[in-house]
Amino acid sequence: MRVAILAVFALCACAGFTQGNEQLKFDGGPGATNPGNSPDASDAGIDGGADAGQDAGCTALMLSAAGVIDNCIGTDVLGTASVNVTVPSCSVSITSTTGTACNGFADGGHDAFDGGCNSMPCTSASLPGTIVCVSGAMSSCTIVVDGGP
Repeated sequence: MRVAILAVFALCACAGFTQGNEQLKFDGGPGATNPGNSPDASDAGIDGGADAGQDAGCTALMLSAAGVIDNCIGTDVLGTASVNVTVPSCSVSITSTTGTACNGFADGGHDAFDGGCNSMPCTSASLPGTIVCVSGAMSSCTIVVDGGP
């Protein structure tokens, strides 16, 4: 069967169905012509307006006895923490009775955290919330900060 297919291809090539010297001629594509002299659509129109202003920044937060479950210094080590998000700098300071200290910056209405805890790089989608720290090349640990009821 393979021999028959190869024979058909060879026959087509030799019979003149393909010239082998055809040049690809670019006609500019569908956007190159303007049939009927319709207006060009290359401009999207006027600007969308003024900028919406500054970014959301952060939300001030001051917790003096937030519950903490610290898995970065041991397994489920319980404690309390003071959590401060200072506006307008959005700086974050977390000091825990477990011995963990975190510093960094918050962003957005839910105070997404980006910083470090005990010299480990850490992030969280919100404060209070679960802080995830990189504790090794292929490992991480968590610090759960509870904001209360």
